[in-house]
Amino acid sequence: MTLLRLGALAGFAAMGAGNADAADVSWKFYTYFAANDKPTTLHRAFAQDVEKATGGRLKITVFSAAELPYKASDVLRIVGSKQVEMGDVAFGFVAGDVPELNALSMPFSCTSMDKFYDTLAPAIDKPINTLLEAKFRATSIMQWVMPPQQLWLTKPANGIDGLKNLKVRSWNREQAEMMRLVGGSGVTITPAEVIPALQRGVVDGAFTAAVPALDWKFNEVTKFAYMMNLTLAHQAVVVNQAALQALPEDLRKTLLAKTVEWAPKYRAEMIAADKDARKTLAEKGMTLRDATSEEVVRLREITKPIADEWAAKAGPVGQGMLAVAIKSCS
Repeated sequence: MTLLRLGALAGFAAMGAGNADAADVSWKFYTYFAANDKPTTLHRAFAQDVEKATGGRLKITVFSAAELPYKASDVLRIVGSKQVEMGDVAFGFVAGDVPELNALSMPFSCTSMDKFYDTLAPAIDKPINTLLEAKFRATSIMQWVMPPQQLWLTKPANGIDGLKNLKVRSWNREQAEMMRLVGGSGVTITPAEVIPALQRGVVDGAFTAAVPALDWKFNEVTKFAYMMNLTLAHQAVVVNQAALQALPEDLRKTLLAKTVEWAPKYRAEMIAADKDARKTLAEKGMTLRDATSEEVVRLREITKPIADEWAAKAGPVGQGMLAVAIKSCS
């Protein structure tokens, strides 16, 4: 399976063939994840593999959140303006720049990592790149997803009704709106402030996947998780088009071949990391309660207006992505 638009990118080879020489090329790759987070370790392993495969001629240095003065919402702009040549984009965080690509932030639009990779990613690759190329002179060379978002709480919640009057850190508007619809509230807090906010009782919980919950030691500040598989965090590794075109042809081909090779590795590593994180958090004393099938049906009904409202404003591209997501992941 390939997650690349190789046909569209093939034209770049002809444009850059005359630039081939033996000089090393150095690229910066920015990820908003912290230095020791699982995605950052994957990005660094990918970059090291590219460097090895090119005999050291293409060196990609991965910079994590604290190493460059950027935020998750900046990634498309800094790649497009070539402040960095590569970046890890979370479409939920850049919804202000490309709202049409935020379909997977709609509650329960796609909650299966396997179905995302097998069916959805290939189907939405073209519209994603058409928009990125037009607005940011950037190209997605690999899509991947974080595991499903869960709700981590300082106190037990016995089902949907137990969420009433709770204040929860949400990382997008849709999660905040879901909390409102079940009788609670969602607040915006930066990742660095989440643990202190939970410690001080500023919030009763936070949405995130099991992998960052373990990375950030949520077990030290929360004791309960409501495992509802709300959404997948849709990510893409994007590159600056001009930088890609300027690569010598052999380096470009190697880079693109490596993204095809590494997409299944991201898939396998994140699925395994999710399973391990759930097991480890439970071993550390957390109670992980799966939503019942009846609760999932009810949550889907409660949150359907969120997707309906978004689709009405998203235009044909957004509506198409949402429809494909629901069909592919149902």
